[in-house]
Parts: sequence; structure tokens; C-alpha cells
Amino acid sequence: MATPEVLVGHTWLPLSRDSGCPRVPESSTLKMRGFGSGETAVLGLLEVRADSSGRIETRLSSRSELRGHLGVVEVARESGETAGEFEIVADKMSEDAFQTLRSALEGMWAGLIFDPDGSIRLRGRMPSPAELWRAIEKPVRDIAVEPRSVLTRGEGVRRLEAVRRPSELTASVIRASASLARRVGGHDDVPSDPAASESQAVLAQRPGRSSIMFREVAIPENALVAEALRRLASYARRQPDGLEIATRANRVLRNHPFTSCRTLHGGVEAARVRTLHDPRYRQVDQVLRVLDRPEAHATEGPGEARLGVKGISRLYEYWVFLQVLDACRQRYGLPIEPGFEILGRRTVAGTTRLEIPRGATVRFKGGVHVAFEPLITSSGRDWQGLENVPHPDQKIAQTVITPDVVVLRLGPTPAAVVFDAKYVGRHWVEFEAARIHSRYSRIRWQGKPVVRHVLAAHPHSGIDYMWAGYGSVPMIPGNSADLTELLP
Repeated sequence: MATPEVLVGHTWLPLSRDSGCPRVPESSTLKMRGFGSGETAVLGLLEVRADSSGRIETRLSSRSELRGHLGVVEVARESGETAGEFEIVADKMSEDAFQTLRSALEGMWAGLIFDPDGSIRLRGRMPSPAELWRAIEKPVRDIAVEPRSVLTRGEGVRRLEAVRRPSELTASVIRASASLARRVGGHDDVPSDPAASESQAVLAQRPGRSSIMFREVAIPENALVAEALRRLASYARRQPDGLEIATRANRVLRNHPFTSCRTLHGGVEAARVRTLHDPRYRQVDQVLRVLDRPEAHATEGPGEARLGVKGISRLYEYWVFLQVLDACRQRYGLPIEPGFEILGRRTVAGTTRLEIPRGATVRFKGGVHVAFEPLITSSGRDWQGLENVPHPDQKIAQTVITPDVVVLRLGPTPAAVVFDAKYVGRHWVEFEAARIHSRYSRIRWQGKPVVRHVLAAHPHSGIDYMWAGYGSVPMIPGNSADLTELLP
């Protein structure tokens, strides 16, 4: 019997059951071969019939059973035998969803790290990058034409005939003039050659190094404007509709006078005092104060964000973890030190990078532990001493599990809730919820079963079924989810 294959690009690849299974873009036409003539195959939740040559062809985006699904799809033959798997991966079709998810992820993360008591929620929404740009576009343009400056002394060049102050008459200027006099002295007083006359005119312009007075624009006031532009560009890059504004802000930063303002020497407050009587700078400072809010803080990451839409499933897992942490903050109060600080790492560039390593745990009062992908084994020697009891069905039994998020409350009556992020199509939510229940429900602590619910977190509205011990919960990027009643 032929081994079914799937077309990826221009290459036919065999189906497999390992991490290297073929990957098919979500907006492509799925093409498979190796089936019997007229054989019915099951692709995940979709039944399709092969043609007379044993080929299957279907557009993924036109099939409701596969549209919007990202992840591994099992292929079964008509006999019931498993033929292998292929993986549906995100492409440009998910670009808008990716931008929304990334914005929601960074907004939630910045709120937890920089404002853990949640006070930012009382301040209303952040203005869009376009709104902030409109507020400073004219003042910045006016400042660029006529920036504030201070008269200062520095090193420059002067010709002898241009010296106006004693301090400008330096040894370098005198040597340049003396050298010129010697070279000119070798010619007749009235050169007959016009070219020689022109050469002497050029020589007469030779300058020397001197101490001069000039207008310095690299001052705190202009550095404040440059800082506002940098913050705006950073904030705009993280917004779904902010790329154009980020480009404009960076373009202005590369021009006079802001290109010379690298850092804000003396601090923001000192610069603000110097701009009290200049409305141009005050308008820019107002925008900078908005960009000082925690949700607009300069952040990076996580690293998966650099993958673009290819990293959307992983980013969704991070976002679900942060949503659960926020719900725990609302129910249990602020976390115990170091709290949410474990979610970020300061970089040498002065930004904070989002990093959530496997096993990262945030503790709350009352013996509550919230972990991201904790390691739970059948030996009970790993995370918090939890023990995984393998399923009696050997086909799905596992000795080691790493659920996406576990909320564990220890004490006399221990209890746990498991959240597993599933960025899948609507048709797959119930299937995945039942599957993860069989995988993560058999956990005990000190010999006692502790799991109350196993919940599939998904990005679809209207699917929130709760069965005995498991269910699904909508967690849609850009919207808040009420999870407090689901916590142990």
C-alpha cells in the first residue's frame, strides 16, 4: 500500500507522526496522493474522497472544518489506519490576527510588570499612534526650523582675516597664515598667469584650528523632543496600525537638530523646567507624559514575535498565561515577591524584554501558585510535587506532561485548574477540550486528586461549554475574559 504524501511547495513529502511532519500554509490548496481510487480519508474532522488516481485536492480556507485551524492534523485511511500527520501553519491570512494578538500581549504584560496594582485600567484607553502624532507634528516641525540653542565655545576653524576675538587667534591659525605667506612669497607680486592668481586666491582661504563661539542644539529641551519621538516610534511599532507613524517619527529623528540628541542629560524634569515658557516644547512634553504610562513602556519580545504570523500559536499561549495571572491578581491580590518581575528582563538598550521560561511560577497569598508549562511527571518529583497518573488507555497514556498553565492552591483542601491554549478553528474546540481532559485531568498531590477543571482556551466567541471536569473558555485577543470564577 502506497504511503500518502502531501505537496509542500514543489516537493511531495510523506506524512509522519514526529515533530518534522510536513507543514502546509493555511491559505494554500491541500494536495495529497497515495490513496486508493475513490478511497475516503479523514483529515482531522473532515471526510474527503480521493479521485480515480488516488489524489485529494481541497482548499483549506474553503472548508469550515479546517478554516482557521493551526496545528497538527491527523490523517486516517478508510480502513481506520492512521496514515500520519501534517501541520497547518499560519501565513499572511493571519496577519491582522497576529497584529491584534501581539498588541494585546504586550499591553497586558506591560500592565502587569509596570503597574501590577492595575491602576492603568482607570485611566482609559491609550491614544492611537496617529492621534499622538497629530498632537506633535506641527510643534516638532516648528522646532526643527528654529530650535532652542545656547551660545557655547568649542573647537572650529578660522582664517586669519576672519579672526574677530583674541581667543580665536591661535597658533594653528598663525601657522596656516605663515605657511601661506611663504608659498605666496615664491611668486611675483603680480602673477602673469591667471591660473596662478586663482591658486593664490584659493591659498588665501586656508584656515587653522581655533576656539570659536557657536550655537549648540544638543541641549535638554531638544533631547526631550527626541525622547518623545523615540518613545512614539517604539509604541507605534507595537500597534496594528502604527507602522506609518513609526516611520515618520524615525525620519524626523535622523534630521537636525534631533540627530545630535542621543540621551536626555540632566533628566526629564530638568528639561521640562527649561521649556515652561515655550508652547512648542510643552505640547511635545504632554505627549511624552502619555507615553510614560506603563502600557506604552518600551518593551521587546518575546522572541517568537520576530517570527511574525508563524509564531502566532506560541504568542497565544503566552497571552493566555498573562490573562490567567491578571485574573489571579484580581482574586488573590498582588503576588508575593518577586511577583510579576520574573516575566521580564532589562536589556542593555534600556528596554524590558518579555521572557516567560518554561516552569516560570508566580506565587500569591493563600498558597496559590500559577505556572507556565510546569513539568509534571509520574514520579511526583518535579513542579510542586504534583504527580501525573498515566491514563489507563495505553494509546494516550503519558508519564510526563507540560500543560500550558496550571493554577494550584495548596493547603488542607488542595485544588488545581488547568488552562491549555488552543489556537484552532471553531470546529476543533470541543475536540481539543475533550482531548486535553484525558491528558491533564489525572494529577494528584500527596496522593489526592486535585484537578477541578481542564479548560481549553480558544479565540472564538460563543463557545463556552462546561462539562463535568472540563470545558472551553473564550479568550479573544483585544477582549478581556472573566476567569475569576474558574479559579480554585
